[in-house]
Amino acid sequence: MTDVAGAFLVIRSNAPDILFREFREAVAERHPVAGAARLHEVALLEPGSVAAHTMILPFADNDAARDAFAAMPVELIAMPAAPLALLTGAVAAEGFPDPAIPTKANVPFAEEDGPVLMLIEGTGRDQDRMDQYRDILLPMMFDLGAYYTVFDLGGSVEVLSGSWDEAIFAISRWPSRGIAERFWMSERYQRDAIPLRIDIGRFEVALIPETIG
Repeated sequence: MTDVAGAFLVIRSNAPDILFREFREAVAERHPVAGAARLHEVALLEPGSVAAHTMILPFADNDAARDAFAAMPVELIAMPAAPLALLTGAVAAEGFPDPAIPTKANVPFAEEDGPVLMLIEGTGRDQDRMDQYRDILLPMMFDLGAYYTVFDLGGSVEVLSGSWDEAIFAISRWPSRGIAERFWMSERYQRDAIPLRIDIGRFEVALIPETIG
């Protein structure tokens, strides 16, 4: 994951595979790509999540991301509908004032074997229960060497294309797909954490392979 990102652009599309591959190659010639997956390469974790071709691109700031997206050959992936393009700020290099939130600044390095990015989006309607949920989730992330690169809980995501109206958008980075899946299927997470949020909102969670170091 690049250390200079001030913003991330996330693009998702249901275009034919051959057109997405053409789009991805064209974009990758001009911009670094933090993560990318064709539809069949996306690993869905949360029931009800919907897979799509996905690219995650880091930029120095929001303006650079907007300019880059405006110049991309988006028409290639505009079938059967316009792609979803979300622009959001990256976690700052120094992390957050709250040390309970895992970031690269406060999570010890863990040995890596094919890091993956976990995309989380949705809406929670009960803040007290969401806080209890995070009290379980965040220490587990520290223990496994995972941390947030995007942590937007305030609805400040900018929609550049498509339709999106969720309140929560986050990207966490995990040392490997195996570690991310082991966390998700662990008794602690499945038994104690998920029930806290299962009936207070809707969430989608997917794993995307990281593509740059």
